[in-house]
Amino acid sequence: MSAATILFSDIVGFSTKPSIEQRRLVTSLTNEVVYKIRSLLNPPMGTPDVLAMPTGDGMALAFLHATDQQWDRATLLGLIWSLQQWANNERTENGLVDLRIGVHVGPVEFVTDINQNPNICGDAINFTQRVMDSANPRQVLFSDTAFREHIGLAEPAYSTAPFSKTCKAMFEGPVEVHAKHGLQLLVYKMVLSPEQEWWSNEDPISKDLMTVSLTPLPKEIAGSFGERLGIAKEIAFILLTGERFLDIYKNGDITFSTSLERFWVFIPDPTNYSHLHLHPVRASSQFTNECIERWKKLFAELNTKYKNADFKLGLFKEPPYLGASYTNWERPGGRVHISPYVWSVDAPNCPGYELEWLGRRPSPIYESYVKGLHYLNSQTTNALS
Repeated sequence: MSAATILFSDIVGFSTKPSIEQRRLVTSLTNEVVYKIRSLLNPPMGTPDVLAMPTGDGMALAFLHATDQQWDRATLLGLIWSLQQWANNERTENGLVDLRIGVHVGPVEFVTDINQNPNICGDAINFTQRVMDSANPRQVLFSDTAFREHIGLAEPAYSTAPFSKTCKAMFEGPVEVHAKHGLQLLVYKMVLSPEQEWWSNEDPISKDLMTVSLTPLPKEIAGSFGERLGIAKEIAFILLTGERFLDIYKNGDITFSTSLERFWVFIPDPTNYSHLHLHPVRASSQFTNECIERWKKLFAELNTKYKNADFKLGLFKEPPYLGASYTNWERPGGRVHISPYVWSVDAPNCPGYELEWLGRRPSPIYESYVKGLHYLNSQTTNALS
């Protein structure tokens, strides 16, 4: 098995362009690549140093690793510069043309394609495409492996041709991005200093992607949600009263993990309802006070079993902007379920959605909801004390 540095590129929005424009762009891009690395694609003798694979909306280039290879890092970086310059020139003359480029290093297998030409296959090609898919328009991303192979930490900036002291190439990262099929990747951004309009220095949008799932209606507390509570070490609720949960727990349909460490419940202070004018049955001061007493009994029961757990019942003064449940929110795999309240709609039928912490760090959106939870915790005393 051999190794290769694979460069994947595509033209953003290619499929939306007229067929005649697609053909012109593919031909122009092909001519640009051939002009820059003709001797590597078609050497006068021997095996090519670079194999080119058309992809319809771009191409994949496999720079083959060998002891006598005729290319180096400067070849790779120079081609990347030329490709983005090509896109910039096309954009100036013929409207918007943006390229995304991904680079990865990995093992490949040599095969002969249907036209009897040399080709390669292997997971490294698919991985490179995922790196490219994670890039913004006009952006270049290197996988962690490609960065370590060709860049390294010792030389983060380049000012040799085609770059210069007035326009340096630099690498920033690692950045964790989310690709197709739930794959998390570590990538490095290739950026220009100073910034150029035709080259994206921003963090990839895919950095902030996350799993968001809609909750089937009516929402059920038992079932899969109850099973999740049964294994969670940390649980927090933001509720109007929590009456439904209290009833289901009383019926024995909810159990908690033997390793439960934290259980917080936040509901509006009963005095809030005198001026909120919410549904009179679900949100009266009297009814809320009754539920508070039920929560206190539940926590008293749990306290006999979980001596060292952190239990809290917080009564907040601000309006109940939404309902939410949190499980294991401080660690990867944590989930936050959000239920915005809809006027005149009972809680089980209010549409909800769920966020999941993927990767090493949570997304900024996930962190915002966790920040709100910690705010409620900081602004309330413990009614169990």
